[in-house]
Amino acid sequence: MIRVFNSATFRQTQDERFIALGDVTIHTQNICEFTGKPYILFEHKDFPLGALNATFDGTYWQADLC
Repeated sequence: MIRVFNSATFRQTQDERFIALGDVTIHTQNICEFTGKPYILFEHKDFPLGALNATFDGTYWQADLC
C-alpha cells in the first residue's frame, strides 16, 4: 500500500489516501544513498502531473505531496 498525503495541510481524519501497489506504474525503485531508505517513483491516474516519490517506512510507502 502507498499512503498519499500532504503534510502541509494534513489533518488526522482528512487528506490521506491509500493506493494499492497494483494500481500504480512504478518507474524507479532504488535505495537513497543519504538515508539508506528504499524509495519508488510511481504514477497513478488520479495524479496526472507526473511521477510521485514514496519512501518505505517499514509498513507503508509514504508519498508526501508537499
